[in-house]
Amino acid sequence: MYLRRKIDDQLYRWLNTRGHSPALIVGVRQCGKTESIRHFATQYFENLVYVNFWTTPLASDSFNGELDIDEITKRLSLVNPDYVFVPGKTLVFLDEIQDCPRARLSLKNFKEDGRYEVIASGSHIGINLDSDIGSSEPKPNGAEDIIRMYTMDFQEFLWANSYRDEQIQELKKYYDERSDIPDDVHMKMKSLFKEYMCIGGYPETVSLFIENKNFGICFQKNESLIFDIKGDPSKRKTAEGKPMYTSYEVARIQNAFDLVGSFAISDNSRFVLSRISGGNGLQKKDALNYLINSCTVFKANNVTVPSLPLNLNKIEADFKLFYCDIGLLATLCGFDTIRGIQNESLGTSKGFLYESVIAETFYKNEIPVFYFGKNSGLEIDLVISYNGYPTLVEIKATNGNTKSSKTVMSHPEHYGQTKLIKIGDYSSVTENDDMLTVPHYLSFFLRDEDF
Repeated sequence: MYLRRKIDDQLYRWLNTRGHSPALIVGVRQCGKTESIRHFATQYFENLVYVNFWTTPLASDSFNGELDIDEITKRLSLVNPDYVFVPGKTLVFLDEIQDCPRARLSLKNFKEDGRYEVIASGSHIGINLDSDIGSSEPKPNGAEDIIRMYTMDFQEFLWANSYRDEQIQELKKYYDERSDIPDDVHMKMKSLFKEYMCIGGYPETVSLFIENKNFGICFQKNESLIFDIKGDPSKRKTAEGKPMYTSYEVARIQNAFDLVGSFAISDNSRFVLSRISGGNGLQKKDALNYLINSCTVFKANNVTVPSLPLNLNKIEADFKLFYCDIGLLATLCGFDTIRGIQNESLGTSKGFLYESVIAETFYKNEIPVFYFGKNSGLEIDLVISYNGYPTLVEIKATNGNTKSSKTVMSHPEHYGQTKLIKIGDYSSVTENDDMLTVPHYLSFFLRDEDF
């Protein structure tokens, strides 16, 4: 069963944009890149040439020497006689392209040649390339249209649960019209959102849930995904086939991965780099950068003041980290936490889960996330730039107060003019003055309308 994804429409728009370059799909491993691109190929092309540099490293040899397209296609077809190259009818799919830097260099040649459409994908873009390309060889030249892909968000989860576009639009009316949500709709969406928080958005896990409606099976699947994520650095190879990371470096990366969850549930959720085991400061930072560059986690920096431009006000050494998928955090918390989410029995300890899932929602909507915190105890969960305004985001598991936000908004002479979005267990969407109130399950509609 193919699960509909947002990238389906993105790839269609890419294909129908005049003058487009080869597409480079970047995203965390197992978020569905390969399946979505293959599905796209069956819809719009007669032939698919699928090259996976991870599973068939010998395919890299076809890109040695001059990057002439005729030479590349000839060598590929001699290695695999099933490959058929027909101008205008063949999609060349270069999977795990980070394991073949010269294949990425060839994208410019494919564009200039123009006979074949090309899509490349990778989950470690920027990791292998930096290590494999020596100073004597040019870096990739940017002749590519980069499209980011994520694990499934709540809208895609609704699609997987058989919700159609017209039903999504009915939900959006409540958001657009700032209106009350009927009790039956509210309770159903709240229930689905809790399910999403428990299992997350990895496509394999979502498929299992749709088929079995069993949280235990999904929990075991996510445990396997975590095991695979933590083991992945040890599988990374250089161009010469040697391990890219030593056992000490792998251990640091794994420890950093675990610490993301540990800090998420702590009273002070700021990540402390020095807590990573072993190595000096630079080596600890390298371990963290591995997780960020592989799209496994994302960062929310503190800002000196919640004013635009937020990126120039960020404090580099002061940040929170979030997993790319809420299912990872829920699974690391244990199956009792998943029961607690479903039974609403977690009490005051569930706030970090809701903060994580909303931060992830902004991340998947490609809205950079920050936060604002002072030693005095003043702290805003998240700060974003939204529709051209610096916007405070307060996330509540229920309907808690927003004391810190009120302090910031009442003192524009210190903090600038800000707006506020409150996200919680609400059954209506309301807007008055500079404050917007939204239920958790409608937060995926919070997109920059002018972008």
